Amino acid sequence: MKRKIVLTLILATLLSTLLYAKLISPNPANAAQPFIQLRWSNPMQVYDMVVSDDGNYLAAVNNTGLHYFDADNQNPKWWYQPETGTLISVAISADGDYVVAGDNNGYLHYFNQSTQRTDSQTTPTWTSQNMYGAIEKGTLDMSANGNYTVVGGTGTNIWYYADCIDRTGADNTPTWTTYVSQEFYTVHISANGKYVAGGGYNGTGGFVVFFTDADTLEGYPAPTWKSQSKLTNAISELALSDDGFAVAAIDFGVATLYYWANATNLTGDPDATWTNTGSFSCIDTTANGDTVVAGGFYLTSVHYWANARTREGTQTEDWINLTQTNVYDVAISKDGNIMAAPAMDLPSTYSAYFLTADSNIIGNFTLPEFANMVSMSADGTTTAMAGPGYDSLYLFKTDTTPPSINDVYQQPDKNNVYPNNTVKVFANVTDDQSGVKQVTLNYTTGNGTWFTQTMDMYETDIWNATIPTFPYCTTVTYVIIAEDYANNIVTTQEMEQYTLQYHVIPEYTSAALALLLITATFLSAAIYKTKRKP
Repeated sequence: MKRKIVLTLILATLLSTLLYAKLISPNPANAAQPFIQLRWSNPMQVYDMVVSDDGNYLAAVNNTGLHYFDADNQNPKWWYQPETGTLISVAISADGDYVVAGDNNGYLHYFNQSTQRTDSQTTPTWTSQNMYGAIEKGTLDMSANGNYTVVGGTGTNIWYYADCIDRTGADNTPTWTTYVSQEFYTVHISANGKYVAGGGYNGTGGFVVFFTDADTLEGYPAPTWKSQSKLTNAISELALSDDGFAVAAIDFGVATLYYWANATNLTGDPDATWTNTGSFSCIDTTANGDTVVAGGFYLTSVHYWANARTREGTQTEDWINLTQTNVYDVAISKDGNIMAAPAMDLPSTYSAYFLTADSNIIGNFTLPEFANMVSMSADGTTTAMAGPGYDSLYLFKTDTTPPSINDVYQQPDKNNVYPNNTVKVFANVTDDQSGVKQVTLNYTTGNGTWFTQTMDMYETDIWNATIPTFPYCTTVTYVIIAEDYANNIVTTQEMEQYTLQYHVIPEYTSAALALLLITATFLSAAIYKTKRKP
């Protein structure tokens, strides 16, 4: 009977070593504000420039031609100068592989495989026919895939080029042209090339035209709608949402902001859905058109409207910031989280400002030269500002990416931790942008309490900390938390597909105990048999 009791106790002990404690997660970290860094500047004048949506490339034009940059390098990857004319406007595809520039004589210069080119380029993939007027800044745009290009600003026409990526040679003709006998100052195309909006001056006031199904039109189509009867001043700039739902525009003079909602279903001469009267000189919207941001001269600040798609009538801003600043241009990320504005603080300090959707200023840089234009990647992580002066091309990076945690391991390994063992935990932690600020180790024994230890730099990129000894049959769960100087935080719980934990085993392993058990059983049997002999 005693032998059965001993065997039962041994088996119960062995089974208990296989049980794991309940896992408890640490509290999630609070959201952090982005970190802005001026990566580089280039001593060049800029007439126009644009950043690719993916943030990897930048194209700029001036009197020396087209300059194409990798966003991580201040020196151009390649460059091009036409034999005649001056390039004064530029557009780029979302991935940076297609670039088109417009010149002061009315020609387009289109390049494919831009990401693969290097050094001096002498011949574009194709050029356009003469469009009889300068293709000015703000009147040239390209669809996200580079297959559609729209031109205004040459005078009284909009010119639309489809199948751009398959064209070659010189004197390429547009797919369709619209003549409105009015001067275009601004034109934009939706990301998919399906919608086009343009605005300008009709001799007595302003106008905005809108085209649906632009990618299938041919010949000389009329606009889907044309708003002009209530626009008393020329339209100087407009923005178009990716889905064509929203058109937002500003005019000269009193600088009223106009917003047309449901633009794809409007006809005739529609009034704006909502307006705001201020003193604006620049405007931008998010991808869905639900957030509008505007800025202007004469201390007109940065103005912000959320829920723009559902507003009506005369609307007041949600907030105004930079109230003692002349704002020359403004850009907003597609999700609306980050805004950027080149500006001048009185009396004469040139600045680059970065703001969040809740109006907080998260970056303010003094610039050596005047900058009057800004372009931003889709996610807001790459921003370029530029102007007509020398030393006036600047590229900024916004760090919204947390550190990376890799190669987590422990000594001793998880299957060989005894009650008298401390456990050293190691992890490779890197951050290529703002850098690793701190790494911490949180651990628990499953009783609801978490302990925290700061991890130290063991060697380059390797961090470590030590977990103290625990009694056998204790399950220890641990989490590594890494934070960079932009306050971006990541944990191994987010990155790993498995839980980091180990179980403290007795001094004798399960195999050893099993061997002892077998040996004891044989010995007991032998003794029992010996005693049974007469």
